[in-house]
Amino acid sequence: MLADSHCHLDWFREPESVVQRAVKSGVSAILSNSTSPENIGPNLELSKKFKEVGCAIGLHPVDLLSLGEAQIMAAVKLVESRMHEAAAVGEIGMDFKHANAAQKKLQERVFRVFVAIAIGAKKPVVVHARFAEKECLSILEEMNAEKVHLHWFTNFHENAQKAVELGYFISCGPIIFSDPASAEVVKGIPLESLLLETDAPVFFKGKQSEPSWIPEVCAKVAELHGVSSEEVAGKTGRNFEALFLKGRFLP
Repeated sequence: MLADSHCHLDWFREPESVVQRAVKSGVSAILSNSTSPENIGPNLELSKKFKEVGCAIGLHPVDLLSLGEAQIMAAVKLVESRMHEAAAVGEIGMDFKHANAAQKKLQERVFRVFVAIAIGAKKPVVVHARFAEKECLSILEEMNAEKVHLHWFTNFHENAQKAVELGYFISCGPIIFSDPASAEVVKGIPLESLLLETDAPVFFKGKQSEPSWIPEVCAKVAELHGVSSEEVAGKTGRNFEALFLKGRFLP
């Protein structure tokens, strides 16, 4: 099974066409991730409209920095109230690239809240970790999180190996087409721990990505691991199924 484990369908003007192109290219499952309270509803509606689409609901660590305390708590309550409709909690995490000390503490506090919600609901977490990879891993391990998807976690070999040791899944995307360092990290991640993603509609080399790119990502991973595309599709598909399909991927 080919699956896009991380994208943002609600960011497209015509998500219906995007899903259709993905299915036509051989992609049979797509997880669309929310980043703010405003796009939780649209993503859940897409997951109900298309059998191939599931939804993760949460609050992106950068987005939360523009919200006040009351708004953040309202977002938490919204996720809790609609958790039964979602496949996972996400996109959540910590992003320290442009955060000051107080903002880092806020991100950590909110991250812990969402991880606790996921554990209580027995749902996976989809984690964004930028310039905070070790911190996120430490919190997830401390909180005994078991169903973990580390999105675009291919910047450092050491962190990826630690994630593998903890039993987490790591997704890789189109960055491996142009970034030799990321490709080398992916080369060292066992297929049993890998997922495929696009982070669509993020641009890569001047082009807007789509879930329909997943076959190309799969082929590149196969090249890096020296195996067939069929083997990569089979193993990453089983990983996706184990993590998301058994967690009410299709409400």
